[in-house]
Amino acid sequence: MRPTSSSPWEDVVSSASSGIRLPSGPSGLSLKVLLSRCEGTVEKETHTGSIGPPRSQGAGPVLSMGTPRLPEKRWSIDLEKNIQEEHYADERAYQQRYGFNPESGKPIFVIDTPPPYPSGTWHIGAVAQYSMIDVLARSQRLLGKEVYFPWGVDRNGINIEFTVEKNTKRKMKTYGREEFLNLCRETIETFTQAMRKTAARVGLSCDFAAEYLTNAPDYRSVTQSIFIELFKKGDIVEDLRPNIYDPVEGTTIADAEVERIGRMTKLVDVRWTTEDGEDLVISTTRPELICACGVVVVHPDDQRYQHLVGKKAILPMPVSGRAQSVEIQTHPSVKSEFGSGILMVCSFGDQNDVAVFRELGLAPFQAIDLNGCMTSISGPLEGLSVLDARAKAIEMLEMEGNIDAIEERQQEVPVSERGKNPVEIILLKEWYVRQTHMQDKMLDLIEQIEFHPPRNRQFLLDWMDNISIDWPISRRRWYHTEIPIWYSEDEEHIIVPPAGTYVQPWKDAPPEGSRVLQRDTREDIGSYSELEEQMGQIRGEEKVFDTWMDSSNSNLFVSGYLNQPEVFEKAFPTALRPQGKEIVRTWLYYTLLKSALLLEKPGFKHVWIDGLGMDPWGRKMSKSLGNGIDADSVLECGAGGRTGSWKVRGPDGSVSLKANKIGSECFRLWKACEAQVGDDFHINPEEIESKYFGVLTKIFNVARFASQFDCPEDEPSAPYPIEDRWIQSEFATMMASVRTSWENLDIYTATQALKTFGTGILPSHWLEMAKSRLYDGDQHAAWTIHNILRDFLAAFSPVCPFFCHHISMTLYGTSAVDVDSFPHLPSVDEDLNSKTSDIESFNSEVWKTKKENGLSLNAEIEGIVIPDNLAGFRDTLTRMHKLL
Repeated sequence: MRPTSSSPWEDVVSSASSGIRLPSGPSGLSLKVLLSRCEGTVEKETHTGSIGPPRSQGAGPVLSMGTPRLPEKRWSIDLEKNIQEEHYADERAYQQRYGFNPESGKPIFVIDTPPPYPSGTWHIGAVAQYSMIDVLARSQRLLGKEVYFPWGVDRNGINIEFTVEKNTKRKMKTYGREEFLNLCRETIETFTQAMRKTAARVGLSCDFAAEYLTNAPDYRSVTQSIFIELFKKGDIVEDLRPNIYDPVEGTTIADAEVERIGRMTKLVDVRWTTEDGEDLVISTTRPELICACGVVVVHPDDQRYQHLVGKKAILPMPVSGRAQSVEIQTHPSVKSEFGSGILMVCSFGDQNDVAVFRELGLAPFQAIDLNGCMTSISGPLEGLSVLDARAKAIEMLEMEGNIDAIEERQQEVPVSERGKNPVEIILLKEWYVRQTHMQDKMLDLIEQIEFHPPRNRQFLLDWMDNISIDWPISRRRWYHTEIPIWYSEDEEHIIVPPAGTYVQPWKDAPPEGSRVLQRDTREDIGSYSELEEQMGQIRGEEKVFDTWMDSSNSNLFVSGYLNQPEVFEKAFPTALRPQGKEIVRTWLYYTLLKSALLLEKPGFKHVWIDGLGMDPWGRKMSKSLGNGIDADSVLECGAGGRTGSWKVRGPDGSVSLKANKIGSECFRLWKACEAQVGDDFHINPEEIESKYFGVLTKIFNVARFASQFDCPEDEPSAPYPIEDRWIQSEFATMMASVRTSWENLDIYTATQALKTFGTGILPSHWLEMAKSRLYDGDQHAAWTIHNILRDFLAAFSPVCPFFCHHISMTLYGTSAVDVDSFPHLPSVDEDLNSKTSDIESFNSEVWKTKKENGLSLNAEIEGIVIPDNLAGFRDTLTRMHKLL
């Protein structure tokens, strides 16, 4: 007698052999059992179209009907971890599976993986985003491409310097340079190791064996070589210019590294006088910069002040080493409605001051030094910090009766993105990448790139609209790539190393093969070894590059630029840049700029820009809000029976979130289904479990049910029953959609289609129709379920690779993650597909009617008539529902 079900498939969590509801509990699968099932998988196989023919032998002994080949009664986190550990432990098998072979003959698909910065715990939003980059990599392998999915770590920059300073409670400049660099290396290596473990735990299939580090000599040598190449072309210049400067950290920063925060400040109405004694009132929040005033301006259309134009205004504060008066001129940047409508232009209060000084050809004054203190030009304010000088200036102006009013008001203040310190604009001699002349060319190149989603192209275009100055790339820090230059004693020549050589000019001599260039003309005048005596006592450059100068080479580095020219020719433009929207103005823009300057090509074929991971209430996660969620604890939730608990500070107080089991497969499925690319996504562990772990359970139950039925070695002859032809047609339609979605880098649509089919139409409708035939040993039904299941697992494996790997290895002896050509699909029957909604509606009505009449879903029922449009399904529906 066949076991019978008392409910439709979606309510059944039953042993396929007995129909009994399964008890809850952890899986009993041991690593030893897992290893025995995975034997023979070291050599990578080529699979064209599917995992391999469904078979009754090969994944273990032939089992009789009713004994599931999948021994585990449910999917569990312990089972997941066992599979993962085996997956990563065998390095040879892993490299066979995921290594990059540019000579394979397949289309090359290089991913410019964002090299994460290991300065602490990896942000859960970033982990979610990287899991989706892995989905993209796996989906492209499934489409038959030779994928290079590199694993790199960004290990340069001020963040790790801050961490060392915080840990040791000492500022960088109190150390010897070599000592501080060693501390940075030791600290960042600890964070790097933890990040590698998280990367494996979330299931990344990167080429870990070819890991690159941006602080390693091979990567830094590329940065230095590109600098020299661009310098020789005239695209990098050295100049004395106004720069945004962080006095606390002692370094220049770029526009893209500045953010604005709100604070209360004093708006001071200061009384000035003209040379003929007329009073003026100028409103300012920076009275300490009166000493650096270069001109007083009014709007050309402001009739109140036209009689003042051309006259001199007397500075209301004592100064030293400069004139005590400035000319009054007109300028269209003045906002007549602000304060009195008269503006003092100082060097430099803001970028408008910089622009006015440049337009009017004014000589700037240096009012603030590199330590953030006032210089001698400020007279009695000399040596004071900016804030102390501001207070002192107000005090002096009040004593002289030169303040009309003081108003407390909210103001947006520019601060450094990393240090959160107020920044100043100071004249400094720095190195710059020229960019203002490239904007039109870049717009043309950007048009050749496909953006996902298309709307996110605008983030880049909006940023480019704001670019008005060149990119300052030199910094006065230490743990960065050094600028590869030595200066001759007369400062008229520079020495540069040969291409591909990493140098530290602050401590090293020029290596063999170094060349001497004329500093102004860039003309190569010979080798350093021949001209060494003429160069005199050389001086190595002590400054370093901005971190983005390194990071913006990532696509060139992973595509083989300089190091593998034959690969680079095939791989560039790089196939894909996946990233978050928060670094469009930095990483994406600078990378595209470099590619345009060096090669006059777009840097990428595709740019995939995802949204941000937010807390459950839609707020950005931050330490200050106390709303962060640890990624590792989410991935480990359920392992060893341990539950997860997170205390998160919400808008109205602390909230405790709890979950029983999540793991990496559920986490990946959640991210794939939760939001389309480009949309922000809310991270709530409770919802991740409640909405998505059951999906894995349902699909696992389908596989376990199918695993008790042997599949014919050869396909049964036609004709197939109508329900089999219908589900095959539905499956082919769904899979065609999935393939198109993978081709379009559309994770959300592909995963939703697979989830809907795997938890809806297949188990709830077809399997209920075919169940009795399967128990009767029907060959068509067995062939249908196994062909659909094995190809479903291949298509689903980019999202849940270890889940699909385990089921396919156990049932079919080969792994779903090894399929490297999208499965061949059955033909589509549009007429049968048109019946789907009618079938679903009819089944739902029958189940509803039985429930309303107090009948079990397995009970016989009279009085239900199958509609004429489902006449072809009359026999199977009658049998399925036990209609009388």
